[in-house]
Amino acid sequence: MSTNDTTAPAVESLRDLAIEEAALDLLAARVAAAKKDVRARTQLALDAAAKKDGVERIAALLPNGEQVATISLRKGETGPVVTDEEALARWIRQTFPDQEWTETRIVRTVKPWKLAELVAQMEAIGAAKIPHPTSGEVLEPPGVVWKPTRSRTHALTWRKGGKDATAEAWRTGALARQFAAITAGGEEQ
Repeated sequence: MSTNDTTAPAVESLRDLAIEEAALDLLAARVAAAKKDVRARTQLALDAAAKKDGVERIAALLPNGEQVATISLRKGETGPVVTDEEALARWIRQTFPDQEWTETRIVRTVKPWKLAELVAQMEAIGAAKIPHPTSGEVLEPPGVVWKPTRSRTHALTWRKGGKDATAEAWRTGALARQFAAITAGGEEQ
């Protein structure tokens, strides 16, 4: 092309744009479903490896052996969860009648600031219990249980250049086995 060439670049056709959008929509849906599935399978495998051998991280390696990322286990958390705020509010009012920690509406509720304080005390103890402020007796308030508050999960951390190397491996077909299900036929996947 010469420097004097004034030919305008080719304009994309509406048909080309429409099929590109449709194809990308399909690909995005299949990738999202595949990612959800592989995350669940990875979590099960990591949990099993952690229980059996204490494994908490695994390298993501390309077929050529290049490490592109690390997948690390993140531990879940447990804590107090208020399951019946009305029962808890009645108990607090009966147990601490001199305090203004509750307010009466049609339903008795615990003031949000006090509820947060009580939950923090339970977290510090490590159980759905609170100490009485004057007697020190450890009390078990109704309407509160100790259960998981955040699921155990894992995180993927890319190495420098890992995304580019993975994209190249995908482009050249080195990851064809990993992506076969995404491009397989079938209307609903």
